[in-house]
Amino acid sequence: MEMKKTKISIVDDHQIVIDGVASYLIGNDEFELFCSANSANELFENLKKNQPDILVLDIKMPGLQGFDIAKIMSEKYPDVKIVFLSSNTDKESLNEAVKSGALGYLSKDIQEEEFLMALGKIKNGENYYSNGIQQVVFNSFTNKIQEDDSHHLIPLSPREIEVIKLFVEGLLYKEIANKLSISPRTVETHKKNILEKLNLKTTVDLVKYAIKNGLISL
Repeated sequence: MEMKKTKISIVDDHQIVIDGVASYLIGNDEFELFCSANSANELFENLKKNQPDILVLDIKMPGLQGFDIAKIMSEKYPDVKIVFLSSNTDKESLNEAVKSGALGYLSKDIQEEEFLMALGKIKNGENYYSNGIQQVVFNSFTNKIQEDDSHHLIPLSPREIEVIKLFVEGLLYKEIANKLSISPRTVETHKKNILEKLNLKTTVDLVKYAIKNGLISL
């Protein structure tokens, strides 16, 4: 029985970017390019017919911008998972991406292997930031905690901060355990304790919490 593929849609005003994404998906057993659009209007016309599983969004486009599209999608099509694909890695864009409800943020210079890995994470409801971007976010997170005089209000240990960073980089329990030389069960315990301390449910909630509460100085 043939496995049902995850449907990918992309919105970008540069056809060369759409063609690049399409080339990554040719012959892929897990993902397929469902449809593409060059503008918000074209996207919403496509959505009247059928919905993708994952929407890959550019940020800067003529008309409605990517962040605005993401907010509309979150309200009207909450089952569609969103990831930004952009050449912008400025602090404001990263901040807005998280606030808009996107699960990921990828740089346009991303390579095929990482792009497909990112789609796999996002398909499963995990968040993913491409190499470089994740470092900006979590270096800021760590620095803010270390420098903030009120850091005692955030009862996270250095090891817990390490665990947070590795989860958001997309590593699995076993991979984190290998990196930190601890058992997968200990990793699971750390994550459970972190979420309980901050009264959160998922890693995505954690990133949003950190930005909204000034723990990440993007």
